[in-house]
Amino acid sequence: MQKFISFLILAMLLPLITGFSDTEPEKTEQVADRSATLFPVDPLFVNSLSSAKEPRTHVTWLRLNLPVSSFNVGSVGFGDSFGLVRVPGWGETDSWQLGISGTVLAQFNMDSESLDLINADYIIGFPLGYRNGAWSARARLFHQSSHLGDEFLLLPQDPALQEPRINLSFETIELLAGWDWKGIRVTAGPSYIVHTSTPLKRYSAQGGIDYLLTKPVYKSTVYPFASVLWHFWEETDWDTDTTVKAGLNIRSPYAEKRSIQIFGEYYEGNLPFGQFYALRAEYYGAGINISF
Repeated sequence: MQKFISFLILAMLLPLITGFSDTEPEKTEQVADRSATLFPVDPLFVNSLSSAKEPRTHVTWLRLNLPVSSFNVGSVGFGDSFGLVRVPGWGETDSWQLGISGTVLAQFNMDSESLDLINADYIIGFPLGYRNGAWSARARLFHQSSHLGDEFLLLPQDPALQEPRINLSFETIELLAGWDWKGIRVTAGPSYIVHTSTPLKRYSAQGGIDYLLTKPVYKSTVYPFASVLWHFWEETDWDTDTTVKAGLNIRSPYAEKRSIQIFGEYYEGNLPFGQFYALRAEYYGAGINISF
């Protein structure tokens, strides 16, 4: 636990160690290019910052409150999205973009002697994004498989987590739409499980609101943000899962995608950790997210 906290503190101090650059990039005249672009840097559609399954690289401390107990969790994620090609649409300003994305999401019991791995989710997908001005959309076909840790299976664990192992593996088609206006981003859409190795009900939906301050609060790189996401799944009787995040987005003046987010987080609902989706719980914590 002490090693994890030390790493988290070091990561939070990283921007202070390296310094905040307020140097603006050179202004160059840009000419509209309507030809196809290979390996575009930024996505056309940006999902809610509170989305638990979005490919991101992060390290987060969580205090997990179960029905009869509580313990500390180290949550880590390693992932990103990579644009393959962007092509112009039928209009003068719209574009389409195809990419590939992948992430590994893992949770560790920080109160156990060997920092037991509880669960790991592996997700790979193929997002197709679209944007026309303030409106955007994304269709993503993705595969998810979830696996319990060896120590978790072999050693005594919290009674609330002691459930028979299941082979949780499925493919989902996700359709999301978004609208941006003066720092406000609204996203919403349904998902459908097209194939599953475990009997699961197929439909789910989500809706979120993000606010990103359009003017920096320190030099030209630090922007506060807040985000709320609601998720509903037929398998859990359409119970509401709520995620709230808020923090600071420290981004490069040269590439908007390259940034560090320092945030606090609160969650209440069915756990988004692999096969524990039926377990109702809550957690709160703080973390660092790095966007390459």
